[in-house]
Amino acid sequence: MAETDPLGKNWKLWGGILAFIAAVVILGLIFFPRTPPQPEATPTAPAPSVPVDTAPPSASPSASASKPASGDCPALSTDTSFPNDAPATEWKRHPAGMLLPVSAEHGPAKMDGDFWRCFSHTPTGAVVAGFTLVIDFSEGREIDAAAESMNRERLFQEQGSGTSDEGFPPMLGYRVMNSSDDSAIVEYLSKTGEQYAAMSANLVWSEKAHDWRLDLSASPPTWNTVNDPTSFTEFK
Repeated sequence: MAETDPLGKNWKLWGGILAFIAAVVILGLIFFPRTPPQPEATPTAPAPSVPVDTAPPSASPSASASKPASGDCPALSTDTSFPNDAPATEWKRHPAGMLLPVSAEHGPAKMDGDFWRCFSHTPTGAVVAGFTLVIDFSEGREIDAAAESMNRERLFQEQGSGTSDEGFPPMLGYRVMNSSDDSAIVEYLSKTGEQYAAMSANLVWSEKAHDWRLDLSASPPTWNTVNDPTSFTEFK
């Protein structure tokens, strides 16, 4: 009697097939090693663009901003050319009674009662400032129209005790005798009757006030006879 295989012929057949497949897989792993899969890169979202009009402003002030280093005077003209031609002005009456030239570019930018001040740091600013500061100091009784000095205190007290009410004649023209960044000497032409005369005013630039001031340290404004008025530039 023939012996019967308990697993049957089909098992042997499939067993042989499975053994062959296993051998092929093993050989494939030996000769063609599998590269481990790389993780997929997560796509990076593009950085959002910032519109120009929404970018935060710089905290530092503009280097081109024009403002005074001190004092409360506004920025005025920086044209330092020599004033061969008179600046464009309009004439306004000072509280003391005098008509004075006022320039939009050169001052006085502030007219606080009897103290008209704030002139451009230029030769033209000095021209407009000189006669005005003399009126501020002498007629308006504003001691700060002059730079600090021993003469300033003395002259202020002396004119306060004076009794003269002659005032000043109208100023017709000017000529600049000396000019630098820190000082200026300006002569102002006037006429009484048929005689011409000129008042000479010394000016100094005050960094503290950022403005021109009378310089009385040497002497007060002086008057001299003028024989040739054509050497002066007429105010407009």
